[in-house]
Amino acid sequence: MLEYEQQGKRWLDDKSGKEDIVGWNEKKLNVKQIEFVNCKDRYVLHAGGFASGKTFAFIMKMYLLAMWFPGNRILLGRKTRQDIERATLPDILDVFPEGTYEHKIGPGKIVFPNGSEIIFFGLDALQAGAGQDIKKAEQAIKSLNLGAVFIDQLEEIEFRVFEALTGRLRRNVPFQQMNFTCNPANFWAYDYFKINPRPNTKLIISSMMDNKANLSPQFIEDQLTRGSLYVKRYVYGEWSPDTMVQGGVFPEEYVKEQQFHTRTPIREVNGIKIFEESAPLCEYQIGVDPSQGVVDPCGIKCVNKDTGVLVASFKGMVNTDAQVEKTVQMALMYSYYKRPLIIPEVNGAGLAFVEKLKMVWDNIYIHNDPSKMKEGIGNKLGWTTTFASKTRLIENMKSIMNKHFAKIRDAEVIEEMKTFIYSDEANQKGAGAQSGYHDDQLMATMLAYWGVVPRSLKDETSYVRRLLQAKSKPLPTQQTSYE
Repeated sequence: MLEYEQQGKRWLDDKSGKEDIVGWNEKKLNVKQIEFVNCKDRYVLHAGGFASGKTFAFIMKMYLLAMWFPGNRILLGRKTRQDIERATLPDILDVFPEGTYEHKIGPGKIVFPNGSEIIFFGLDALQAGAGQDIKKAEQAIKSLNLGAVFIDQLEEIEFRVFEALTGRLRRNVPFQQMNFTCNPANFWAYDYFKINPRPNTKLIISSMMDNKANLSPQFIEDQLTRGSLYVKRYVYGEWSPDTMVQGGVFPEEYVKEQQFHTRTPIREVNGIKIFEESAPLCEYQIGVDPSQGVVDPCGIKCVNKDTGVLVASFKGMVNTDAQVEKTVQMALMYSYYKRPLIIPEVNGAGLAFVEKLKMVWDNIYIHNDPSKMKEGIGNKLGWTTTFASKTRLIENMKSIMNKHFAKIRDAEVIEEMKTFIYSDEANQKGAGAQSGYHDDQLMATMLAYWGVVPRSLKDETSYVRRLLQAKSKPLPTQQTSYE
């Protein structure tokens, strides 16, 4: 422990770069990671493309500031505390050396033997909800005496929240600092850190290519095949007016093509609209956008992965139990060949939905980020929507539509597609429905299409041949009830 304190003092006093941190547990940092970890400006933002190594450097520096300066109190913030526990915490547990800290689950903090602590804080309480709840959160912030603040995904946080936290950076420790990460988005930090940089600020922009030593060639190659705007923004990390697009998310030609594919349901079962029956040898996938059943309706969509057709749909203002029941009923209806994979969003009401769904269904999407440096890191049940993950979801949908594989039968989804726009609002994570409209059915649809691979002509020919053979055989009796 004393060794860390001595290292921290040498690092803080060093002006020549001799004491710069250049590695971690036999891992060599890339140039941008070294710059971020060793930056001593009061406000430091690490912006850049996906998988550029931002998160690793972010977590590493947080650990060092806790160990270097005994008695430090560090706030780790994201939009919600659930976001921290589901998305950031698995990486923390991987990076922090085992046995040097204690994770206290109840109060949501990490404590160190030297008296330092990292507090998990959901910042959404300061920018959403009832006025009374916001006042309580503001009082909680005012009571904090912090030596450091770390905010992951700054694009999801409003400026007034950032401003409120700057006044809490007053703890009596040798070094005080606020550190952030963000993706290249059109939000207040673009002006604050880049266009008109304020005093004591530092902007570090990194690219996926800066971190290519930790990424597989296949992953990089796949990312480079995306659209030019995606590559500029999320591979190379360009942050400019050219990459911060505005307006509708889906091009007009995509919307018109999908309008051609809409159909009226062939039948309806307990509110579930059926556009096509289950087919032999076909694999299905279900996307779910749960809701609390009060303000927004839930959306449940089923897609045929072999044909690209949206085959079934449910929309309704129902409680969580009913949403689980409808999801499982739909899944059973399309389980002739394989049990469908269900991909539910877990933000907000989705967490309760997944807890109940996993009790009755065993094939639920588990997220594992392929850009993580070690296999198996960050496994999470369900889909957590962040700025980055929503971007990937949108780009996946666009790619499938560009190849003319998606055939969305539900007209309501197409209507939501028309009013789905890029947005600077933090709570929409880069894109969302225009004011007065909804995007629940579209989100469920995009989840249903996640990871679907359009068929080649050769695959299509082979599939049709096998399908014709299978249709000549009688279908077994299918279970369609929830029980």
